[in-house]
Amino acid sequence: MKPIIGITTFLESKAKQTYDSVNHNYIKSVYLAGGIPVLIPIVEDEEIVNNYLKSIDGLILSGGEDVSPLMYGENPTEKVQMICAQRDKFEKELFLEALKLNIPVLGICRGMQVMNVALGGTLYQDINTQIENSLGHYQKDTPANNLYHQIKIDDESILFDIFDEEKISINSFHHQSVKKIGNGLKEIAWSVDGVVEGIEHISKDFALGVQWHPEDLAVKYPDFLNLFKALVQACTPY
Repeated sequence: MKPIIGITTFLESKAKQTYDSVNHNYIKSVYLAGGIPVLIPIVEDEEIVNNYLKSIDGLILSGGEDVSPLMYGENPTEKVQMICAQRDKFEKELFLEALKLNIPVLGICRGMQVMNVALGGTLYQDINTQIENSLGHYQKDTPANNLYHQIKIDDESILFDIFDEEKISINSFHHQSVKKIGNGLKEIAWSVDGVVEGIEHISKDFALGVQWHPEDLAVKYPDFLNLFKALVQACTPY
């Protein structure tokens, strides 16, 4: 049976209703990679968190709004304008339990930041105001499936094993980034200005975070589908 990959969602309010939503490209990428995509709605019950994890083989922490600075002991600057406390708490619990169970995890953009904060790390709340000489990291008016800037990859990392390249070009839609690295994690990719673009857990089989959005590139640039294939493979018993 194909592995079941849980994908976290975000709360979206429209037409006087609130929905649990996610970019369809996450679903498509998991399906094309050979997995069965299942959406995980936000709940506030630890027992249900455990039940979700018993039902999936792998986990994707999807992108979205900022992680609240309160999660790492800071008050927000004026640049932090969209947060969801329910989602922050839920995804932190989900990720930490997944780690305990050694369930393969792929964190994407916000998802990578959740991984870092959940393990005691911190974030730059806004790259351009807090990192000197930082470059562009938010391609606001450029299509999501267009490449935007380059990154360098550690040649002793899961990411290098996936791409077999020390330099690749990626898309980019973030204004926050990893500051202090979380416990048990290591940095594995960086942009030219030093912003962290990838992390992995040093003792787990597969717990990988990337700061860009491979789901939006996977069709146009098939190399990025390899990230999802690696997740699916990590979930497949030998």
